[in-house]
Amino acid sequence: MFLWLVFGTTISPLIFQLVAETNGRESAEFINAFAFSKGAFITYISVILLTAFIVFIEKKWKKIKEKEWLQKRYTTAILGCLSAFLLLTGLYNTKLYYTLYKCQTYTDLEKWLTKNLPFPMDSFTSIVYSIHAFNATNNKIKIAANLAKDTYRQPVTDEVNDSINIIYILGESFIKSHASLYGYKLKTTPFMDAEQKKGNLVAFSDVVAPFNLTTLVEKNTFCCNSLSDGEEWYQTPYFPILFKKAGYQVTMWDIQRDFSKYALFTFSVNSFIYNKEIKKYAYSYTSDKSFLYDGDLVDDFFKSKASRLEKKNLLIFHLLGQHISASDRYPHTKYFSKFSYKDINRDESYMTKDKKQEIAEYDNATLYNDYVIKKIAERYADKTTVMIYFSDHGEEIYDYRDSKGRKNAGSSGVTHNLVKYQYEVPFVIWFSTPFMEKYPNLVKSIRESKDKPFMTDNVCQILFHIVGMKTKWYKADRDLISPHYVPKKRMIAGVDYDKYVKNR
Repeated sequence: MFLWLVFGTTISPLIFQLVAETNGRESAEFINAFAFSKGAFITYISVILLTAFIVFIEKKWKKIKEKEWLQKRYTTAILGCLSAFLLLTGLYNTKLYYTLYKCQTYTDLEKWLTKNLPFPMDSFTSIVYSIHAFNATNNKIKIAANLAKDTYRQPVTDEVNDSINIIYILGESFIKSHASLYGYKLKTTPFMDAEQKKGNLVAFSDVVAPFNLTTLVEKNTFCCNSLSDGEEWYQTPYFPILFKKAGYQVTMWDIQRDFSKYALFTFSVNSFIYNKEIKKYAYSYTSDKSFLYDGDLVDDFFKSKASRLEKKNLLIFHLLGQHISASDRYPHTKYFSKFSYKDINRDESYMTKDKKQEIAEYDNATLYNDYVIKKIAERYADKTTVMIYFSDHGEEIYDYRDSKGRKNAGSSGVTHNLVKYQYEVPFVIWFSTPFMEKYPNLVKSIRESKDKPFMTDNVCQILFHIVGMKTKWYKADRDLISPHYVPKKRMIAGVDYDKYVKNR
């Protein structure tokens, strides 16, 4: 009650992390700031009143149980049956804690959390989960932090002798088939369409996400591991550390840093990406504000001192993209409210006007996402710049069934369409004209690789290739644009994607 009334949150692993990391001074400041707040007093009064009520009922219980209606056999039978039912269902549902106990890695925990949605948010279950999740995360984060320290001590260089900007944009919930860049009937990606036509952008045709959960995708795309080779994210370095060690100014502007800050799913990735030790080795600057729209995040970056370019720069943006609900992801101006239900020509039995409007709003969010990418790219169009954009995963918006979001397969199991809409993602590389002029052979290699099968957990290998990074973590057989690239088995949603979807 205290957490909800004072902070607007519930029990979560982050709360346990904050308690574990606090010290005496911070505790004193906390007491001064919150212990006597309005929400705190409501909590105290509520607890006192509840206690008084329980004491009152206990004192009156003898008189209550002597009531005539409680002595009747049918009352006893009903109460007995109800008690037995609650006891049995309670015992049955303790399997929830058994399956939780079996989760030894945070990957297992996140799968457990997804499988058990809607998550049982009673206080006891939240405490059990939060303690277990905190301990599981702590162990992996310690390994990752120690590896970050060791990695930064090692010599890392690149082959870039001039100025260069590497832009890395991680999108959110982008359904590939809703991009006009990939053949969608509505013009949802006009900037990327135009850049492709000019020859400044390559749209890759066969790229999938390893997961349909943002937190798992982030950890496995920001690290140098390969899931196909059985490697865990915390066993390999966080790739921005290698760029910083090689002399790059590394900036991270992340609109999701405070998005659902205290939620169970947010904790797992933020406790890693913004770990104090890892931050020290990975970034020159990070964002520290929350924003309503992605465009606001980008504007904030351009106003900050982080936007002052050094000779070599790695600029990382993490967007909200088309995250559900899509209507909240774009300003409702005339330009961005371009599509409406009238533009959605669908006639399935489950389709309604409201659902068509939701699809149109998703397409408007996709249009706005294209605008944000344009906003970033145009700022560096006259400089030696290369930009990689891809989405963490896909989504569903009534595309083939009466469903939106990333719901599980259900009784029908994993289907071709579920994999297509939730795991296939847009993946593009854009280059400025000065970059194309300076690195024609590299641009040629990128164009020649656009139809090769790829999974985004190995995206850092492309970045290493572009700058010629000299590190033991570069693996040419994982590098999509290398002539030595070897496509690996892409296991997603428990199936071999290439056999299941591509029939190869």
